[in-house]
Amino acid sequence: MATSGNFFSQIQKKLGLKILNKKIYKEAFTHSSLNLKDLHGKAINFERLEFLGDAILTAVISEHLYDNYLDANEGSLTRLRAKIVSRVKLNQIGEELGLFELANISNHNKNFGDDIHGNLLESLIGAIFVDMGYVKTKNYIIKKIIYPYVDMNNLATMILSFKAFIIEWGQREKKDIKFLTQEDIGVDPKVKYCTKILLNDELLAKSKAKSKKKAEEKTAKIAARILKLIPKTIHH
Repeated sequence: MATSGNFFSQIQKKLGLKILNKKIYKEAFTHSSLNLKDLHGKAINFERLEFLGDAILTAVISEHLYDNYLDANEGSLTRLRAKIVSRVKLNQIGEELGLFELANISNHNKNFGDDIHGNLLESLIGAIFVDMGYVKTKNYIIKKIIYPYVDMNNLATMILSFKAFIIEWGQREKKDIKFLTQEDIGVDPKVKYCTKILLNDELLAKSKAKSKKKAEEKTAKIAARILKLIPKTIHH
């Protein structure tokens, strides 16, 4: 992380926030790998804010769906909310917001997995709540997180995991689906994995990505398009 001045200006510019409580945002982007403690020996990291942000996000999304999906019953509302607050979706939003670039972590080159992006998003929401209260946090979530990153019009048909979608299709249609993923370091060192999907032992789709999970998802999405299982309007 850059110097304190840079950090706060970056956060305000990147996230469109006017910060009041600087301390809480520093905590929101401090990873436990630093083993920081305050004068009383209490750990300083984003985990408590992540817990809080998770609850606030769930409440805001629940309220938003309740207000906007008037014909949906409890089960439908629960399924819609699960798609928005899923780990896959939160990780995607956190990554697109570039939150990892702001994080204070012992080693940025270490692989913390995809969940770090979603965890930082939740801790950010927790910090905004502590700093500004529920109403302003709710407005921020809806305007800066939901509308830009969640396709509310296609929410009911949104696919969270294309790999699971393809596997379930294969089981339902009694087709043999195999995912073959291996390391494949070529010209671009960031693209480390290649996934092939076999349909009844014949190559259906093939793609590369920087992680095993992303390679599988990317290839599964291509496979779904080839099989014409989803309309072109559906987004991941």
